[in-house]
Amino acid sequence: MFKVIAFVKRRDGIEIEEFHDRWRGRHADLIAQSPATKGLIRYEQSHRSLRDYEREDCPFDGMATQWYESWDAFIDMYSDTEYQATVGADENDLFDQKALVAVFTEVEDVIVERPEGLTAPYTRLCCAVRRKPGMEIEEFHTYWLEEHGPLNRDDADIRKFFLAYEQNHRMRSDYARKDCDVDGVTIQTFASARDFYAMALDPIYAERIHPDELKFLARDNLIWLLTDAEEVILDRRS
Repeated sequence: MFKVIAFVKRRDGIEIEEFHDRWRGRHADLIAQSPATKGLIRYEQSHRSLRDYEREDCPFDGMATQWYESWDAFIDMYSDTEYQATVGADENDLFDQKALVAVFTEVEDVIVERPEGLTAPYTRLCCAVRRKPGMEIEEFHTYWLEEHGPLNRDDADIRKFFLAYEQNHRMRSDYARKDCDVDGVTIQTFASARDFYAMALDPIYAERIHPDELKFLARDNLIWLLTDAEEVILDRRS
C-alpha cells in the first residue's frame, strides 16, 4: 500500500469559504460516488483552519491524502474516462493545478500513536519537508526516522505539547519524478493551535529540537499549514 499526499491551492477567483464548501461537498461526493474510484482505499481531506489564513507566507488551502493498494489501481483510476469527465473536470475547476505539490509516500511511520477515542476538534500541523542541500536520500530518511522522530517522542518537555506524530517518507521509486523536490510529509496532532505555538515558541524547542532540524532539513524551504481535524470521505480498509 502507498499514499499520495497533495498540498492543494484553490483557483484564483474562488473565495476561501466557497472553496472549502465545494471541496468537502460536491468534490467529495463525486469521488465517493464514482465507480472509477473502486481502487481507492481511503481518501481524506485536511482543510486549512480559517485562523491559519492570517499567515501570509503559505499559499495552500489544504492537504488531500489518498491510499492505494497498488500502482495499477492508481493508474486505472486516473486514466478512466468517466473519472476524467467528472472528478477530473471538477478538480480543474476547483484547484490551481500548476500550484499542486504532490508526493507518493510509503505508509506512515507512527512515532507517537494518537490517543484512543480522539475526536474533533483538534489541530494538525501538516508539513512537507525537504532535506538540506548535499544530504543523500537514504541518509535523510534514516536520520528523520531513527534520530529526529525518537527525539520528539522521548523528550518529555516537548512531548507534552502534542497528541500524535507521524512521518510519511517519500517512496524511493518516486524520486524518478523530477517535478517534485519534497522528501516527505510530517503530521503532528495538537489539542489546539495554541498548543502548537506554545511548543514552537518554547525555549526548550529552540534549544533541543531546532538544532536537530538543521542537521537534516532545509528549514527555509518547508511547506506547512495548520488544519482542522481530517475529514474522511471514503474508507475501504478492512
